[in-house]
Amino acid sequence: MIFSSSRKKVRYGALIDIGSGSVLVAIVRSDETKTYPEIIWSKREYSPLRNVKSMDESAKQVMTSLVNGLMLLDSEGRKFLNEQTGHTELAETQVTVAAPWSYTITKSIFYSHEQNFNVSEQLLEELIKTAHLKVDEDISEHEQAYKLGLKIINRSIIGLKANGYNMRLVNSQTANSLQVVEASTVVQNYLVTALNDSKDKVLPETVIKIYSFMMVFYNIVMSFYPESTELCLVDITYEATELGIVRDGILTYTTHIPYGSFSLAREIAAVLGTTLEEAFGYLKETDASIFLDTYSQDKRAEVEAIFTAYQNKLTNLFRETGDALSIPKRIYLHGNLQTESFYKNQVGEAAKMATMSSHAVYPISKGLLNLNYPKETSSEFERSENDTALLISAQFFHTRDLQTRFEHF
Repeated sequence: MIFSSSRKKVRYGALIDIGSGSVLVAIVRSDETKTYPEIIWSKREYSPLRNVKSMDESAKQVMTSLVNGLMLLDSEGRKFLNEQTGHTELAETQVTVAAPWSYTITKSIFYSHEQNFNVSEQLLEELIKTAHLKVDEDISEHEQAYKLGLKIINRSIIGLKANGYNMRLVNSQTANSLQVVEASTVVQNYLVTALNDSKDKVLPETVIKIYSFMMVFYNIVMSFYPESTELCLVDITYEATELGIVRDGILTYTTHIPYGSFSLAREIAAVLGTTLEEAFGYLKETDASIFLDTYSQDKRAEVEAIFTAYQNKLTNLFRETGDALSIPKRIYLHGNLQTESFYKNQVGEAAKMATMSSHAVYPISKGLLNLNYPKETSSEFERSENDTALLISAQFFHTRDLQTRFEHF
């Protein structure tokens, strides 16, 4: 069935977020009477990818972080959960996977007829099967995808339009045109195997669901800002920057570059002769000149050249929209809560270079905190420098309608 209505008011779940250079594990409590989830416990295991020779070597480092993180969740996390709530059992495991380990592929299927027809569930099933086949064909014909051993682990219907208008119900509407848009989450097969094996050992009592982080990011943004029908999503992780294009409210295209916050910090550290941690700390300044003023003119020039090179990378990324249009005017940015102000400027400048016009850049993490959480909880989250990918993943877990809406496996 396409729709599901079963639900429980309070749910406990394990969250796993696999980033480009780290793995987050967490335990959350979701009470549907509240607007926000309660984060019981969390830990992020870092695996900065330094001088790796291949994607396989990078993946091994990330999978090591995954195993270490799950061992901590099973021991430290469950103990803390029991101390705080009296519970030890978890019902669900939600996994989000970021680029370059996951891809989001969207396909639109159109059906039209001169005379009105009934939009039935049977017709939708047939169109969905057609979308499945098109995605499968794309993967099998793509040489790079074949080499990576990609596997489709989640399919979601993210767009359903009758006569050009959004619809939610079937068997109750007639139309002469129908559009179905399916988004498929594609993850590298060995990572899926590692996730399932680890889940069976550490979280055998749970049901596992795996999503691309971009799909979760997209769903959260659209749930909070439904009026934003044309927008661009930018997710900056430690070793990658991923872009998503939304047209008419539907995620239509995603792409990425293997360069993120740690990538940038490593280059700054090499030029200034500082540690990676210190260089990463510089990215928490909104204005780069604040820390550059303490260095020589030559050093400042070298760092400015690094920033310019990153902006050029972003500019080239922004020019890959998947269609003939330029990137939308509204850009929603996700990164580290403390570095989003810095990247707001970088992204804004890169977008301007790509389109020769100004764009509005909205850091999403601060917005989520202000929209959903009580002031004291929001302030505590900021002071503790908590994980913003956790914030988005937990909100997705909590907003159960986002998981079940038009979902089809």
